[in-house]
Formats: sequence, C-alpha cells, structure tokens
Amino acid sequence: MASQNTDTNLSTVADETMDSVNRFVAYFQDTEMWIGLGIKLTGVALIILALYVASRILTSMVQRVFALRKIKEHDIVTQRQNETLSKLAQNTIRYVLGLIMILTVLGQFGVNIAGLIASAGVAGLAISFGAQNLVKDVITGAFIIFENQYKNGDYVNLNQQVDGTVIEVGIRTTKLKGLNGQVTIIPNGQIMQVTNYSLENSVAVVDIGVAYEEDMAKVEKALKEIAHTVEEKYHDLFIEPITLAGVQSLGPSEVVYRLMAEVPPTQHFAAGRILHKELKAGLDERGIEIPYPRTVMMPPTTTTKGAPENAG
Repeated sequence: MASQNTDTNLSTVADETMDSVNRFVAYFQDTEMWIGLGIKLTGVALIILALYVASRILTSMVQRVFALRKIKEHDIVTQRQNETLSKLAQNTIRYVLGLIMILTVLGQFGVNIAGLIASAGVAGLAISFGAQNLVKDVITGAFIIFENQYKNGDYVNLNQQVDGTVIEVGIRTTKLKGLNGQVTIIPNGQIMQVTNYSLENSVAVVDIGVAYEEDMAKVEKALKEIAHTVEEKYHDLFIEPITLAGVQSLGPSEVVYRLMAEVPPTQHFAAGRILHKELKAGLDERGIEIPYPRTVMMPPTTTTKGAPENAG
C-alpha cells in the first residue's frame, strides 16, 4: 500500500511540473503577448524620445531668453545673476520632464497613476521623516537663490571652512571650484555662514617693513611716489587712489607701513601681488633697506696654553 501511495504522489508531482512547464512555454509562445509587449516598448521609447527632444528645446529656449537680456558689459553682478537663474530654470525643466516621463512609462505598463498620485500624500509623509536633510537642502537652496546670497562666478567662503568660485548653485547643492582646480560639493542645508567677496569692491591691504635706521619722512614720501606710479601703470585695476595708512606696527627689526587700495571684486589678490613687487623694486631704487634675517659667523677666540687670559 505504501509503495502505491508513493507512486501516486510522484505521478501527481510529475504531472503538475509538466503542466507548469507547458504553461511557461505557452506564455512565451503567445504571439499576442509579444505584440502587446512590443507596442508598449515602442510607446515607451517614443515617450522617452519625445520628452528628451522637449527637454532640449525648452532648455535651449530658456538659455536663449536669458542670453537676449540687455545687460551692460561691465555689470558683472547682473551677468552672474543671469547665468545662475538660467541654469536653475534649465535644471527645473529637466526635473519636471523627468518626473513626467517616469509616470508616463509606468502608465504604459498598467500602473494606476491616479492611485499612485493619491497615495503620494501618505507616502510623502512617511518619506519626509527619513528625508529631512533633503527637504532642508531644498528649502535652504531656494532662500539662497531668492535672497541672492551668491551667484555663479562669485568668490565665496562657506562656514569659514571652504572657499572658492561658485560654478553652480542648485536647488540641493552648491559647487565651488578652488584655486587648485578642486571642486567641492556642499549640501545647501549645511551652509550656515556665507562670506561673499564679489558683492562689493574689494580692498587690497599690503604691509611693508623698512629698517629702523631709515628716516620716516623719507620712507613715507617714497611709498607715496611708488603708489602713484603703480596707479598710473595699472590704472584699470585700481578704482580709488592707493592710500598710505601709516605705521601699522613696530616689529623686532622693522617698522611696518600699511597701504590700502580699492579694486574690483575679487581682484585684491592680484593687486596685492603687484603692490609687493613694485614696492620692493621702488624701495631698492631709492636705497631704502627692507630688513631680513642675517646670520653672522663669529670665529671662536683662542688663548695660548698656560698664558693668562688678560695678560698685558
């Protein structure tokens, strides 16, 4: 009896397995299924292509509209703001069309889009608890853009930790390019303090030390002459005349004088280098010493063995 029951069970399992295999094979041999799948895939490809073309056309139109804005050639601030808004508008178009593409493709495969959108409120509430940083980044990014805290091309320092030129202001992140070419990406929600060097004219501050032995009146006259020469030589760089603030400090071996000059935004680095170079050359021409550390070698004193040190 037991062997008959075992044979019956094995036969039943074999029959069920064969039925499953036959149904699987029949499914892939169904011509209507393949035709329907081909139509759906063709529709998906057309949707993706259409939205891609629409994205290129709309972003090109936005770029052209911002390019047609009448901006003065020397209005650098407005130019940077224009570039920032242009990139933001293009990114927004890409995000919106990308979302439309995803929903449309899902609809092609029978997903209930209306139900998906209706459930987005409940799902969004659950997701928001796990995506608080993302929401914070987006809200902070919106305030950065609308308050015009910085724009593409501005030289900024963020959180007193990283500085560089802004190459992109996005809804979620900000990208900075450093002096060495490195790109730093910072989530907008982590930006607590912004120092923007490009909103107003910069001030180049240069300190130069001269020896204590030099006559102060002579030094001040020489510094003013050098400053006037630099202004004439680099008239496009200096907005206001270079001013001699006076004696800044008294160092161990030098009297430190300070000069200040107002220059276009972010040009204080270049102006400082030029001033240092011209001051060195000008003071050398006038014979005014710029002190520097010196090493003096003193030979050891020797005495004759057995002779008193203070003989004679």
